[in-house]
Order: sequence, then C-alpha cells, then structure tokens
Amino acid sequence: MDGKTLLKYGEEALGGIDDADKKFFFDCLDAAVTEFVRQTRQLTASIAITTVEDTQLYNLPPDFIEPFAKGQKRRFYGKYSDGTNTFWPVLTSYEKIYRSNLTDSKEYPSRFAVIDKQTQDDPITGTATATHAASAGECVLEDSAASFESTVSVRDIMHNTTDDSTGIVLKVTDDNNITCALFSGTNNAFTESDAYVIISAGNYQVYLDAPSKTADHTLTLPYICMPKPVYSDYGFWRFPPMSCRNICYEAAYLFKADYDFDPKRDKHLHDQFVNEIRNTNIETARRRLQGGRYPDRG
Repeated sequence: MDGKTLLKYGEEALGGIDDADKKFFFDCLDAAVTEFVRQTRQLTASIAITTVEDTQLYNLPPDFIEPFAKGQKRRFYGKYSDGTNTFWPVLTSYEKIYRSNLTDSKEYPSRFAVIDKQTQDDPITGTATATHAASAGECVLEDSAASFESTVSVRDIMHNTTDDSTGIVLKVTDDNNITCALFSGTNNAFTESDAYVIISAGNYQVYLDAPSKTADHTLTLPYICMPKPVYSDYGFWRFPPMSCRNICYEAAYLFKADYDFDPKRDKHLHDQFVNEIRNTNIETARRRLQGGRYPDRG
C-alpha cells in the first residue's frame, strides 16, 4: 500500500491531517509499521560485511532490528566465508565477549554480539550543485562533490538548511544523487547552492569475538529489517492491504496520543492493530506447520 492511500486512511481515522502535521503522521506510520515487523518478524534482509584487518566492530544498516537465521538450538547465527571455507559463528552476549578479552587477531570468528553503536558519526554537510523540483512528495539532492554511496544510508535524517526543511533519505542512487522527502520548508526541494546536513540513523554494530586477522573475508548476517520508509505519495509497503490499514490505525492512535487523545474513544484503533499482529502470527505459524518446518513430535 502506498503513502497516498495510507494518508487517506489516516485522514479518515483522524478527521483530517493538516499539512504542517504530515511529517509527524508519517513518523507515526513508520513507528507503527516497525512495531508490526518487530512483533511478526515479517520482513528480512541480509548484509554482507567485509572484514578489515585488526578490526572488531562493524556497522549495521539503519533498518536493522535483530538477527533472523536461527539454528536447531534456537541460537542466531551468521555465515562467515574466506572465499573457500564457510563457518557459522553464533550470536552471544557482549558481556561474554568482553570478558573473554581476546585482543589477538583471529582468523575465523566463532561468536559475535550485536551492540548499540559506540561512536557518533559526524554530520555530513555540503551544498546542492543542481536544482531539482519536488515531485509526488520526493526530491533529489545532487552534489557533484559528494560520496553518498559510502557515507549515506536510507533512513538517515536530512536537513535543507537553506530551505529550512527537514526529512528523511529514501534512496541512495549513486555517489552524487540521493532521493529524500522534505517537510515544513519553503519549497521542500533542493535548489542549486542550498546547504544540507545529513545525520546518520545507524544504531547498531556487530562485535566479533576477536579482531579480524585477515581483510576481505565476508560475514553475511540475515536480519529482521524495518520496511523502506514511506514518506511520499508512491513509497509503499509490501504487506497485505488489511495489514496496512490496521497499521495505519495504530499510526492514528500514536498521532492522537499527542493530539486530542481520548482513551475511551480511541482505544479501538490500537485494538485493531493488536488483533492484526495476533492474526498475522497465527497465519505464519500455520504456514510453517503446513510446510513441515517443525519436526513431528509424535
């Protein structure tokens, strides 16, 4: 379901949404759909991390929620390859790795932890080198001097400080172009010479049980991911329409928590969302049983 339709559902549930509040409603949508994914484990992605010699910490993308692949002992695991051999390190706690205190480099990790990012990235600043008009709630930032592919991720926070607008990165096209959604500015787009600031949204890192001994090995980690952010007319989620509608009702519930919230009047919006999570989990469990995922215990 796309952003234009979701916004209409929100307007119906809330009795209208002012232009000044559209970003906040999209923020509520994003919070609601993220909670839906967290509770149902419906969306997955995978990241391939290339090792660097004597490095123990590696960044995870901003859409990371938690690892996905789980073994027979119900332990999460990743896939580690040197190009020829494959190993399967398992998830453990940060405390166990920290206490092991393995300071010497290790050829192949046997364990890893997921921790909050321990350092804060500096904001990325620059100036637009071309003019691009906004279309369907999206705009393009072009900077011929930038290196966006290695420095910017989808979900990073975007500010056009000249236009006095703020928003979110939707797509990194190449080193010099990114697509974003901007709100509350003069044009909500980038004109040549507009100044911008980008704030990283990354929150997590992989912490190996010891520093990597060899560069250019690959740690592949499947994970539960946040959906692509829907902040424009034709951004969309790949969920069934009924799920999207009930996620939208939860967004309206969250919106009302800050604006004119009445528990007796508005609790039904949240209840529909809770019921959708329960029904989705029941349907997922039924499909897994029918597919023979679980062994016969008889």
